[in-house]
Amino acid sequence: MNADSLTQLDLNKISINKVDPRLVKDIVRTMRQNMPHWLSSSDKILPELSAPSRIVFAASYDNEYLGLIAISSITSHNLHIDYLMISQPNLLLPVGKKLLYATEKYCLEAGFASLTIETISPKKNEASDEFKIFHFFEKAGYKPLVEYPQANNISVMLMHKVISLNDFTFIDLTHSISSDVPHWGLDAGFKYNARYIQSNVSNDGVKFRVQRLEMSAGIGTHLDAPSHCFENAPSVSDIPLQSLITTCRVIDVSNKAHDLYSVTPDDVLQFEAEFGRIPKSSFVIIYTGWDERWTQPEKYRNEKIFPNISVEAAEILLSRDIVGLGIDTLSPDAFGSNFPVHELILGAGKFIVENVANAHQLDPGDAYVFALPIKVADGTEAPMRLVGLKRKRILF
Repeated sequence: MNADSLTQLDLNKISINKVDPRLVKDIVRTMRQNMPHWLSSSDKILPELSAPSRIVFAASYDNEYLGLIAISSITSHNLHIDYLMISQPNLLLPVGKKLLYATEKYCLEAGFASLTIETISPKKNEASDEFKIFHFFEKAGYKPLVEYPQANNISVMLMHKVISLNDFTFIDLTHSISSDVPHWGLDAGFKYNARYIQSNVSNDGVKFRVQRLEMSAGIGTHLDAPSHCFENAPSVSDIPLQSLITTCRVIDVSNKAHDLYSVTPDDVLQFEAEFGRIPKSSFVIIYTGWDERWTQPEKYRNEKIFPNISVEAAEILLSRDIVGLGIDTLSPDAFGSNFPVHELILGAGKFIVENVANAHQLDPGDAYVFALPIKVADGTEAPMRLVGLKRKRILF
């Protein structure tokens, strides 16, 4: 296909089909006329590409091959993209995207949880053609996992993308709400009445048990929006889903926490020394072990004395550009203070989650969270369902 015909290419007519690996040699040879070295392969790997265990998808247009992608099984839950070859450089995006979509669809339908790919590692101010592959996969949602050196001063980057949630265990980080759960006030923070009503279809119709709820917005596992402390700041309904569904890190201080304990900067730095720097846009949970008292409201309230977070520790977390901060107590601030952590975190446009449950069940350095509050328009606080995701097993 020459350059003139490429400009008239109808992307909807590009066909993606799974092909017999034994056809790979012929497909590659037909594409090589215009294929640059960075999208090609040597003849040495063609027998490997043609292995019967290989899964190959090819892209064609008017009976002419434009590209192929070859994958293989690395583990019972991960597929690896061994090769991506495109006939011409300017087809990398349109054809590569279609091939990648077919691969991810196959991965999902076959019950695999993730895909990996090795590319040339990017370097500062590097603009060579080889790095287009890295950026192609980066834009497709693949994240750098590990980098290791090769010959000729070249480093290879292993990239990873989660395709399904089959590889995760779901952890409920939410306390159930009832009329006797601990909260700030002295009166009941939650009450409801229930009654049965008859279906209006007929007297013999189904009866519905309906409930009327009356509650404080800041009860149980709940979210504080920036507007909780700052007028005209984002409310609960303004928080984007990208901030509510994200990576999660759990800093465990339960072995040292006591009634008056305040999380220190050293706690944060020690966590990072063990698990690595807290990623940007993460939700961070402080686990003190206080949630074990939840079923004993008076002990949980403890006359409003409970472990909290120092301003200095909160400042470090904020410098990591986290999206939110959670804790398994009534508040990240000590009662009787001027609530400086609320002011700092909410003032930066982030959110706070209080009364987190079961955070110790998550992997401290590798977890995800779904933080889903009731979407209250102009809400400053809202009860929520907080769900964590923990990997069932390591990647390799």
